[in-house]
Amino acid sequence: MKPNEQLLMIDDDQLVLQTFKLWLEDEGYVLHTTSNRIEALAILREHPIAVALVDLRIEGENGLEIAKELCRIESLLKIIIITGYPSYETAIDAMRLGIYDYASKASDSRDILKKIEDALETRRHEINSISKDIGDKTGFILVCHHVMIKEGFENFCREYPEYCMTHNYHSLDYIKPGDFNSNAALVLICSACNHMLTDQPDETMRPLKILLPRAALVMINNNQEDDVKKKMVRLGIKGFLPKNITKENMKKSFRTILKGQIWVSRKIAHELLNELLDYDTEHQYQEPQNPYNLSNREIEILQAIASGLSNSEISNKLFISEKTVKAHINHLFKKMEVKSRTQAVKKAVEDHII
Repeated sequence: MKPNEQLLMIDDDQLVLQTFKLWLEDEGYVLHTTSNRIEALAILREHPIAVALVDLRIEGENGLEIAKELCRIESLLKIIIITGYPSYETAIDAMRLGIYDYASKASDSRDILKKIEDALETRRHEINSISKDIGDKTGFILVCHHVMIKEGFENFCREYPEYCMTHNYHSLDYIKPGDFNSNAALVLICSACNHMLTDQPDETMRPLKILLPRAALVMINNNQEDDVKKKMVRLGIKGFLPKNITKENMKKSFRTILKGQIWVSRKIAHELLNELLDYDTEHQYQEPQNPYNLSNREIEILQAIASGLSNSEISNKLFISEKTVKAHINHLFKKMEVKSRTQAVKKAVEDHII
């Protein structure tokens, strides 16, 4: 059986979708199916899709255009065009667009399966290559669908090779649990492409911190009012970069933020400091809440889980055996009445335990 890799198939023939679903899930894959572009984009937002099988001719839509849009949104997604009307010309068009492979629906199932396995293997190599290329570099994620902004950051990385853009998402909607880039040092979020962050900051920031616990969140292409910026800093945003920032100032801002400081105007920094001083004089320090009676060790492990550490990494950090780590995790799961790490961290953040 294959690992539960998640695939997507887009076809307007329901019988074809059902046949492929039964076959591929019997092979050990998870196959999401749809007959239109809108649903395909929604599935891509919600699930870590590795390979998409796209019908060339879909009623009212162009399969190649859908494939192009999917690739723009998820750059490491592998597309295999599946068609009942294969031709040399359409195969060439598909390859020119960067489509990974092309197959006839009449092909032997083993041939199609081999193409899927090759696509998955190529994607794994690309992900590993990105990890190796980073090395001692500082990796960052760009959350923006503007091509010119992406090209600008690519040029920045060429000029300052100590930085590396590890991934580009169209919007925050497309960052999913299980993505490979949870170790990114910076996440650059375009204000124009992510209105939800300023419209619903509390609801957006909490899951984002869980998905990317180690990253400093920075807003780019920014033109918010000072009051909005101050609220965003209180929620965890580490800096604001204007649309026309120079490469040298961008480098300075990254260095400042990576040192644990914030990159804001002097006026905003002064007002935030005054607010903090006023708050300290009016409020006494309160211990973090612990409604589940977690032990200090369990809270330490919960903090490590929130940082994205594996059981073995927690074991090394706390100088305890991996078996003991698993025992503590089972105990805190029972106390908190949760079944997964994500649920535990979410509850811990909501209840101010960590």
